[in-house]
Amino acid sequence: MNPDLTRKPKEPRRRLSWGLQWSLWVRSLSLQASWNHQRMQNLGLLWNVLPWLRRQKRHINQDRLFFRRYYGFFNTNPYLANFLIGGLVRLEEDRSAGPEIESEFIGTFRDSVGRAFASLGDQLFWLGLRPTLVMLICFSGLLGQISSIMLILGIFTVFQLVLRWLALQRGYELGMDIVDLLFDRRWHLWIARTKRAGMVLTGMVIGLYLAQITDTGVSPGRGMLWVGTGLGMGLPVILRKRLPGEVMILAALLMALVLAFAI
Repeated sequence: MNPDLTRKPKEPRRRLSWGLQWSLWVRSLSLQASWNHQRMQNLGLLWNVLPWLRRQKRHINQDRLFFRRYYGFFNTNPYLANFLIGGLVRLEEDRSAGPEIESEFIGTFRDSVGRAFASLGDQLFWLGLRPTLVMLICFSGLLGQISSIMLILGIFTVFQLVLRWLALQRGYELGMDIVDLLFDRRWHLWIARTKRAGMVLTGMVIGLYLAQITDTGVSPGRGMLWVGTGLGMGLPVILRKRLPGEVMILAALLMALVLAFAI
């Protein structure tokens, strides 16, 4: 028997229409505009998925169930939220086409995947990329490179906008299979790289600052290299060894005294 005859036909790639993707993308920029202490981003998420609902045949009872599904507690990282938004639109579309997907499953999917993207996004952006960019801007400022600061901000702005746009389509394509995306090892690889880059840049900023305000005969470039290399390579090792809190406090006190007398 020909193996090609028994092989399942490949499902055609499903894509969001350009108009719907544009509406979802624009609204995703205001995900946190209605943030509240009780349910956090729930109203923002509901506002994001409304463009899909408006393109469907309307029924008052179905609309009530739809709004109730998205009125519960919800919170995730805003930079990665569009992966989930695209996936939710795909699930809502599949549910409207047949009874295979239950309403409770969509709520469970939203909560579990949202928490996973919150963890990944907070580590990648809040603990990795943002401190790295802040240190890079401080480094450019100490060198007097104002144009470099504007370039850094511009690149990050374009990057996050493009990421939001592509994430919508990717989440819609994957649907329930978006869970597989969470296990991609590249997430943790980039988290580690951004954190290490932030440590190195922090050391370079401190070294450059000390070399500029002191008259020790050390060139700014050499001081920047010494401190940056020490922090970037030594601090991760120290943190992994989990030194006692007393040792860390004494080290911080020593650093504070050094900076005080340097100033």
